[in-house]
Amino acid sequence: MNENIVLLECENFPCIAWYKMFLRNENIQIEQHEYFVRKSFRNRTVIAGPNGLITLSIPLKGGRNQKNVMKDIEISYDENWQTVHWKTIESCYRRSPYFEYYAEDIKMLFEKKHHFLVDYNIQCLQLVNQLLQVKKELVLTEKYEKIPIDTWVDARNVFDENTDMQLPTYIQVFQDRIGFKSNLSILDMLFCDGRMLVEKLRK
Repeated sequence: MNENIVLLECENFPCIAWYKMFLRNENIQIEQHEYFVRKSFRNRTVIAGPNGLITLSIPLKGGRNQKNVMKDIEISYDENWQTVHWKTIESCYRRSPYFEYYAEDIKMLFEKKHHFLVDYNIQCLQLVNQLLQVKKELVLTEKYEKIPIDTWVDARNVFDENTDMQLPTYIQVFQDRIGFKSNLSILDMLFCDGRMLVEKLRK
């Protein structure tokens, strides 16, 4: 049961490198017992706009410098971040080839309030899998393993905007203006490449 498990941090619309790791490995566990790591994809989504990269950050109760365990991190709704995030996504991707196919389902996630960040992240991941017809269970960790056993692969805290991993290229909306940007949110590849992304990431 414990062999060949890959540990991944809990992201919402994960970066493409995260999703590639998720697709290519059978036994995945998503970390929920670590302490929150600021400036990570746990509450951030990076997309491409006409002038460069745009980071959409989910505000948290207690701010970014808290020392709470990931499963206990609460989302703040003091500001209307959901509307801002969706309008930004819509503005960036409404001309992409597959936006009209997925927009309504994704928009619904920005109309429902979740108390805990982990719950929101998992629901986003479930929707991404559903839209891509990926039938794979999302398993959360039962306890924190600072140093996983030898047969585990620790892929927590390894992904950022500069991750040097062999990722496929595809035609992006603003590629002619800002060049190709690697390892954006899976939303970028979803809207630009549709379900073809699954085969590309599994190779």
